Amino acid sequence: MKKPIMKDYILELHEMCVKAEEALSSLYNAFIYNKESFIKEADKYIKEIEKKEKDLTQKLIDLSATDEVARVYVTVPVHLERIASNLKHIARAISAKIEENLLFSDKAVEEINYLFSRVKEMIANLSDLMLARNIFLANYISESEKDVERAASEYATLHEERLIEGLCLPKASGVYVVLLDSIKRIAWNAKEIARKLSK
Repeated sequence: MKKPIMKDYILELHEMCVKAEEALSSLYNAFIYNKESFIKEADKYIKEIEKKEKDLTQKLIDLSATDEVARVYVTVPVHLERIASNLKHIARAISAKIEENLLFSDKAVEEINYLFSRVKEMIANLSDLMLARNIFLANYISESEKDVERAASEYATLHEERLIEGLCLPKASGVYVVLLDSIKRIAWNAKEIARKLSK
């Protein structure tokens, strides 16, 4: 009996998504509790995603010559690797926040909390979408990306105003901007996966 190869690959992609979600949770904890141990935890998940990406991309490319489903999923590992890359940017930014004991205003913390929670929800839905290509889930992820983009742009403007008014330290500002940009890029890559899987 022929082994259901594509099913195995989809399960691996699902697992990569779960790792991304776990990394996000660890990074959020690092941000809130100022603990480097959470960054090390996230780093472990990020490395697992990166390690799996090249191998899985090649397998899907090989299989896509004969398998229509493989053609749909072929770019998914690359987008997951880009999500992992942005998680690394977040990890470095939070690490700098911890090392230099940078303080964020209550407003900035509230904004980052909101974005973290929205993106974590997107990744959780993306995990489900890997297993069941559901148009409603795909649309929800796309709509969520628009919300994250809008909120992040609005927060960037508010942040500039805080910086001008002297309510924010320039060093903390650099960390905040990296967090905003990386979260936006994670949301964008999640949306691109959803777009591919909804076809």
